[in-house]
Amino acid sequence: FWVADWFALMNDKMGGDLAKIVTVGKYLIEVWKAAGMDLTNVEFRWASDEITGHADEYWPTMLDVARRFNVTRIKKCCQIMGRLEGSLTAAQVLYPLMQCTDVFFLKADVCQLGVDQRKVNMLAREYCDAARRKHKPVILSHHMLYGLKKGQEKMSKSDPDSAIFMEDTVEDVERKIMNAYCPTEAEEDPAAADDGGPSEEGDAGRESMQLVTDTLKNPILDYVQHIVMSPPDATFTCATASDPDGMTYSDYGEVRSDFLAGKITPDQLKRGLIDSLNLLLQPVRDHFANDETARGLFEQVREFKRQSTVSQTKPADEVPKVFRLDLVDKGVVKSGSHLVFAPLPNPNPTLQSAADLLAKLKAGPDGAPKVLMLLDWTARVNSACDADVKVISAYHTLLLTSLRA
Repeated sequence: FWVADWFALMNDKMGGDLAKIVTVGKYLIEVWKAAGMDLTNVEFRWASDEITGHADEYWPTMLDVARRFNVTRIKKCCQIMGRLEGSLTAAQVLYPLMQCTDVFFLKADVCQLGVDQRKVNMLAREYCDAARRKHKPVILSHHMLYGLKKGQEKMSKSDPDSAIFMEDTVEDVERKIMNAYCPTEAEEDPAAADDGGPSEEGDAGRESMQLVTDTLKNPILDYVQHIVMSPPDATFTCATASDPDGMTYSDYGEVRSDFLAGKITPDQLKRGLIDSLNLLLQPVRDHFANDETARGLFEQVREFKRQSTVSQTKPADEVPKVFRLDLVDKGVVKSGSHLVFAPLPNPNPTLQSAADLLAKLKAGPDGAPKVLMLLDWTARVNSACDADVKVISAYHTLLLTSLRA
């Protein structure tokens, strides 16, 4: 199970605090356990650990993906973060490149993700064509739940009342569901009224949030269909006009048709959903109430949320956290080294380029360790020598031989 901590960092979750992100990741693992995940054959792997531990495999693949697509194509994938193109940071542009790389790094034959991830999954298939990879991943895109409020194609991360969360109390569930949008007939979508599509200011990726045409867009019915009645042999019980004590349905189509026919009122449908959701959530509540580790993680996450709502702005004198690779601290180079970057490889190296490089190395302070940086990955990104790994390696071998001579 891939715990994507670095991806949360790129999307500025928890204010970009990686320590908090890791805590939230551990909390989510407890949620999955409590929800009944069969852990017999499940191994949790953190993206940061796996990528760092296999950097020589991961990053060259990511760079190869990056060099085969232009920025416009990559920005189309950024709906996975719920971001419009004009608000993207450089890290968020990197996000789909890395997610595409994950498909090949994890050797995934089938990508089962929400439909909001469709464009980046298709990017992986396009990459197979560009890189002449024989086996393309199969894409299975899943439905995205509507937000609980009118006009929300999906939940809003900035609105806690737009969805039901695993830690919600009985009172939270009742409040959210009873206040939720629950239309009995389709209404015109103002955002798509002019040209049939979303406006530039609308929800990012709006058109791709649904797999089937649904003009009603009722989030209560959506929850009944895709949460309550999605498991095999699941049933849904709610009061009806003919049976105030409750009728049990085994087919979602009957629930929808009875609701649209007025046999089930919006309040009756909501009350039935509240009961069903609380039954599903109660084991999770019990786990976090009785398990000391889970309870501690929950308290930490709740404090993180409280801190984020207290102030959305940082003090003027706060020093921003900087993530920097310290090669000296890592023991890769010695302190005080004289660093020289080799030129990008080319298929026709000259003696003059070797002589210039040798002069730069000799220009360092007396006694200082000298480090020559060979830009093999940079060469691949810039398609030097057609990004051919063997040709790039041969160039560097020839360069080093000439310098030693």
